[in-house]
Amino acid sequence: MKKLIGKTLLALAVVGCMAPLAYAQEAVEVQEISEQELDTTAANIAQAARPQVTDPGMEIEALIEDFEASPLGQSFRDRPGLFYTTASTVVMAKPESRDWGNARVMAYKEALLKAQAKYVEHLGVSVRTESINRLFDDKTQMPSFSEADLRASSKLGELFDKAVAVVGGKLDGELQEMGIDPAEFRAAPQEKRAKLFERSVAETTVTRARQTLTGVIPVKTFEAHNENGDHAVAVAIVASSKFRQFVHDIAQSKGDIAPDPAKASPQPLLQMLRSDKRALINEFGIRRMYDEQGYPVLISFGQASNPYRGDDYQQRADNRELSYAAAKASSYANFAYLFNATGASEQATSQKMSRQTTGVVRAEGQSITESEQQTQEFIQTIDREISARGSISNLPGTRELFRWSEKHPLYGHEINGVVYIWHPLSEQNARQLRDFKPARTSSQGAQQPQNRSSGQAGTSQSRDLMSADDF
Repeated sequence: MKKLIGKTLLALAVVGCMAPLAYAQEAVEVQEISEQELDTTAANIAQAARPQVTDPGMEIEALIEDFEASPLGQSFRDRPGLFYTTASTVVMAKPESRDWGNARVMAYKEALLKAQAKYVEHLGVSVRTESINRLFDDKTQMPSFSEADLRASSKLGELFDKAVAVVGGKLDGELQEMGIDPAEFRAAPQEKRAKLFERSVAETTVTRARQTLTGVIPVKTFEAHNENGDHAVAVAIVASSKFRQFVHDIAQSKGDIAPDPAKASPQPLLQMLRSDKRALINEFGIRRMYDEQGYPVLISFGQASNPYRGDDYQQRADNRELSYAAAKASSYANFAYLFNATGASEQATSQKMSRQTTGVVRAEGQSITESEQQTQEFIQTIDREISARGSISNLPGTRELFRWSEKHPLYGHEINGVVYIWHPLSEQNARQLRDFKPARTSSQGAQQPQNRSSGQAGTSQSRDLMSADDF
């Protein structure tokens, strides 16, 4: 009885001693779990607090959707007989680059080319395509080494060892220059490969289109950027038979075009365009507008950036003049594309999805091992070229309306631009000046006698015989 009681007490004592330890272990485990949870929570908070970098491409799409939902965008998109489309691209350079401003201009030109390609393909496209499905299975293609192959390999190893003995470290050095470990080169086993199985499907498509671009005009441009300075731009273009007729009439009218007072601008175009120079940074291409009398005019925008960032005023001024010259060239190019241009688009696309089994045999000395390797791959190749060529000969009536210079509001790049205008009255004036022929005079005034100097000081001036209305 005493022994039973003693064993019971001993058991209780042991349990009593172990209980705090068990509780301590449980507490430690709970604490460890809590720390893990805290770490996970902290990581989630940090991830949520990290600023999300926006995608300029998606922002551009949202801008286009908003524009197309507006009354103006709907009128372009839904009007019968009118072709409307958009295209976008990414500015290749970052704002830190001194050429970012010009890269932005070239991005607009790329987006315009993409939109023009859609129009050219809309008028007529040629397509040639081919699809191939292949299934191959032949296990007998597993390669093998013959006794002659193994002997040749042994001979090659001996020759290499002799070459190393003769040349010394020079051969090892040349192998290292080529990125090859000499030890691995000596130990490299012979290997043979052969295709045992293949399942693949491939398609090749070639599209070609070449049509006129005359009368195609951009009506809207868009731009978006993210926190890292990545920029995307887009352009919307419009074409119609009515507008092509308008362009044709301009080319043939010699400036004899009647105004439409109902479409007259409420203020002079020079005043309207010059009032907000910062808005000119977002203007590209050419527009048809109306002046305050209702005459239709063509306004062409060109811009380029000044890459110079130093303190030398002469260099800054020289580069500014160069950027103005580049802007002028872009402005004139807009007239050529509008009046007489041809666009071409060609793209070759190849896609292939395949799964293969390759048999591999390796020979290391006299030991030969065989294995099979499974591979799966998707291969895509694209070769696309879009071109636009325009030309116009002897177009009268264009002149520089004004030039402007402004700092980019985000990055401070100096942007220089020009605005050129074609006006029907300006063309008439240009033709009169160009075709001027002097009239013959019937008589000459009588010769006046010459008087000698009186020796006194004095002033004189001609009479006011003409006024500014004469010009």
